[in-house]
This record gives sequence, C-alpha cells and structure tokens, in this order.
Amino acid sequence: MRHRSLAARSVLGIAMPVLLAAGAAPTLVTYGQPNARNERVTQLVSLLDEDKAVFGGLVNFAGVGNAPLDAMTHSRDSNIDLVMYDLEHSPFDVAKLQTYMQFLLDPGPIADAGEVKAAKTVIARIPAYGRELDSNTWMVKNVLDAGVHGVVFPHIETAEQALTAVRAMRYPQDPGARDFEPEGIRGSGASVAARYWGLSVPDYMEQSDIWRLDPNGNLVPWFIIENRLGVANVREIARALSARHIGAVLWAGTGDLGASYQNDQAAVAKAVDAILAAGKEFGLPVALNGTADLKHRMEQGARIFMGGASAAARREAGR
Repeated sequence: MRHRSLAARSVLGIAMPVLLAAGAAPTLVTYGQPNARNERVTQLVSLLDEDKAVFGGLVNFAGVGNAPLDAMTHSRDSNIDLVMYDLEHSPFDVAKLQTYMQFLLDPGPIADAGEVKAAKTVIARIPAYGRELDSNTWMVKNVLDAGVHGVVFPHIETAEQALTAVRAMRYPQDPGARDFEPEGIRGSGASVAARYWGLSVPDYMEQSDIWRLDPNGNLVPWFIIENRLGVANVREIARALSARHIGAVLWAGTGDLGASYQNDQAAVAKAVDAILAAGKEFGLPVALNGTADLKHRMEQGARIFMGGASAAARREAGR
C-alpha cells in the first residue's frame, strides 16, 4: 500500500494555511499510538496467520442482545475470539453498533496485554446481497468508519460481486502501488475507526487494507455462500480472490442453503463440502456454523466456527 503519503499530503494541504496564519507549527492530530508498523491489530488476523482455529459468536441476531451489558458479558467470554454484529436481519443502526463496540472494549485485558488486540475482533454483516452491492457500497463505508475489523457480505454469487466488496473496503491506492488492484473506492473519514483501533489516522489508513493483499492489512472480507448460484460459482470466486492475493473468508451459510435447496439436507451437505473444497484448493479459510465434527472439518479446510464455542471445542482444536 502506498496511499499513506497521499493522505498525509491531503491533510497537511488543508491544515497548513490555517496553522501558518495562526503562527503555529504544523502538526497532525492523531489518536492512539503513532507509527505502528507490521503488527496485527486483531485476534482474527493473528490467528489466521498462524493457521489456528477461530471461534466466534453472533450478536444482535437470533435473540442475542446488543445492549451495553451484553457487550460487557461478551468481552469476558474466553471461548470466543470474535463477534459478528448482525445488521442484515436487524435494522441498519450504526449508532447502536458503535455503542456495543465501545462497551465491548474491556480495559483490564487491554492494559494487561498492552495492546488493543486483546479486545474481541468485531465484524459486521450488512443487509445488501451481493447482487445489490453495486448501489449499496455506502453500507460498507458506514460500518468500517465505525471501526469494525471485517465486513460480512451475504449471498455472494459471483467473483465480480466479491471483488466489488473488496473495492468498497479499500481506500484509493497510489497508481504506482503493486497492490493497486482491486482499486479502492472507500471515502476518507477514519478518525472514529482509528481511535477504536488505537492508532493515529495515518497509521489506521496504512493498516486498514485487506489481509494478505497488503502486508500491513488487517481488514477481512467475509463472503457468505448461501444459495445455488453461489455454490455453482464458489470455485471461481475462490480462484479470483487467490489470484489477486486477497485474504478472505468463505462462509458456508447453511441456513439459507437449506432454503435454496428446499430443505434437502443431502444437497446442503454437498454444498458445504464444495465450499470447503474451494477454500482448501485456493488457500482461503472457511467458516462454518457450529462446531460439530470439528477435527474432520479442520482437515477439510475449516478454520472459523461461528456459534457453539466452548472450552471443549477449543481444546479439540488445539487452542
């Protein structure tokens, strides 16, 4: 990534005349720890880098609350590494997401570890389906500007939809950058997200690129494969991501797969196996619902287990 100098020049270009007029030395307003480099900001990316199992919980979905007390409880749940905050089946209310995230930060573990990475990773599922994403990339910007560490995209059906999602998550890059493509379209407005990550704004913009695509990247796109068309194209989706060195999660969405296959559970099982096979072939981690048959699923390429986290499951996974 080589957009940081452009961002800095932009900020200085606006601020310099005002500062000089006031007789002040030009300085950048920053938050958190400046000049952080080559360090992972989230548990999720650190665990995936180490090829370890990851355990997650669902929030604001299926009766799991999103109130401050819920967030405080989730922050102390040692069985989960991340939470997925649902905005697909609940109202798209980013203010409530931000409140939840602030109460999820637990000062004790953060102080003990000396880094914000001790907090739970937060990902948000947006309402727009893959086929609707072209005209709804603003949803991606909204949740990223709140400080989430990843975005979950429901009903991804084609490689082009997945690449549109990646473009929406990236800031514009220097045209000379080796990782210029997929070209980013995310708007600049990083102060809240930078504070949540414990970084200066320039360092946030440096580290909030896509995992694997950029060596400093900490953002992870999640693509739910949950209908017949998505399953038919999952190998092409995985190939397109891998060819561009994009680190992403393929999530086997068994709930909607059941609807798509008219509750034919044999067909759903076959679809899940196809998603696992695509992830394993192209080196992408696969997320599954629940922890059943955990060791076998890990052999098939699953690395993330959403729901059903327990101390026993973590031990079975070597955690």
